[in-house]
Amino acid sequence: MRAAAHWIAAIAVGLTACVSPSDPWERARALEQAQRKYAEGLRWGNLEKSAKYVDPQMRSEFLALAGAFETVRITDYDIGEVDLDEETLAQAEVDVTYRGYVLPQYLEKRVREHQVWYRDEESGNEWRVRPELAAMLDGIGVRR
Repeated sequence: MRAAAHWIAAIAVGLTACVSPSDPWERARALEQAQRKYAEGLRWGNLEKSAKYVDPQMRSEFLALAGAFETVRITDYDIGEVDLDEETLAQAEVDVTYRGYVLPQYLEKRVREHQVWYRDEESGNEWRVRPELAAMLDGIGVRR
């Protein structure tokens, strides 16, 4: 019985060590995963995949850029330091730097996109982004 109590205490300590006291629902980690999946979708030209993370009010406008995005090749991206609202843990801002080019040219350009992320209560508190994709496409040299 005493050994079982020690095991239960050890497991409880181990489980609580994985949870941040300031972010018990691990919202920062969920944001990090959403950002990575959004950026990966853009990198591989899968706007449908990325659209899942876009603010629903901006989604159709985002998907309307799919035709312009067909000639874009993203070679790399770097997600900058996230400015997470520590009070609410419900909004964050980040600058993402993309490297890419537009076919048929192979001149790689570097462009920065400012992203505002928020937790969407209507979708079960999923993270959503308000992207500036049109500005990013203009910066990389897409003719629309």
